[in-house]
Amino acid sequence: MSKRVLVTGSSGYLGRVLVESLLRHPLVDVVVGVDVAPAAITDPKFKARPADIRDEFLMRSVLEEEAIDTIFHLAFVMGEPRDEAKARAVNVGGTINVLEAANKSSTVKKLILSASASAYGARAGNPSSLREEDPLRADTLRYGIHKRLVEEELARALPSARKSLQVVVLRICTIVGESPRGDGPVATFCRLPVGVSVLFRKGGLQFIGEDDLMRIMHRVMESPELRGVFNVAPDDFTTLDELCKALGKPRIPVPYSALWLAFFLMRRLGGRSDLTEKVVSYLAYPAVMSNAKIKKALGIRFPKGSLEAFLACAKTLKA
Repeated sequence: MSKRVLVTGSSGYLGRVLVESLLRHPLVDVVVGVDVAPAAITDPKFKARPADIRDEFLMRSVLEEEAIDTIFHLAFVMGEPRDEAKARAVNVGGTINVLEAANKSSTVKKLILSASASAYGARAGNPSSLREEDPLRADTLRYGIHKRLVEEELARALPSARKSLQVVVLRICTIVGESPRGDGPVATFCRLPVGVSVLFRKGGLQFIGEDDLMRIMHRVMESPELRGVFNVAPDDFTTLDELCKALGKPRIPVPYSALWLAFFLMRRLGGRSDLTEKVVSYLAYPAVMSNAKIKKALGIRFPKGSLEAFLACAKTLKA
């Protein structure tokens, strides 16, 4: 059955990658991109609809006018925003607006939401492999906090949604790939002359390649009955020690409090907003996810491990 797909946040990093992959999908007739930023994609199957996801009436109008059957909701204010109220209104309020618009639509059958591993939080008591039923406890990085709040609001709103609306929440680990991303985590790490880690903490980092993620998103779209929450991560994880060795970069273990202070001062005095002190908790306490549920549901495998995906991305940055 052919698909008419809408992607929110279509001008962002993940939105651009997803739109381009959907345009190549044989079952997709049209892709509608919704974003407040201008679209850079030109394709006969692509339609740009400038819109703010906080406007539920406009979102409902777009869904009806374009006869959308599948929504990928990716729109999100990233990083540590200066305007906390606006970011929360977009991230949390905007997501609920998209859900309400989809729920009231006469054509939408599936809503797929991009969530994040960071919602679990980097906590000392995290299990070695987080499962979907484990609590979301993010309380440091604003990105993770907002991702947690989105899921909490969704949990409250979903019981009143129509039963015919399939809602899929994908908790995705860090995405890496060849597409331009500016100051992404891999670019930031590769740019630094040395790697730093938290003393006496190995940490744990999961990376998924764009190609693997797109394949999974396509399968989620195609699956006729899939609904619920799913972790999206490879079978393994890597560490800062492994990353540094693979890149030939020296690693310096630093006590937690000293590393926190160093990042704090770099951000306040040097303007390095990509090195917020709040990231230290994620270097010390891993949020490593189990992918057993989505592998079973979709019958898929993850051919590329975390270190392999990271190094493939790092290679393109050096090219």
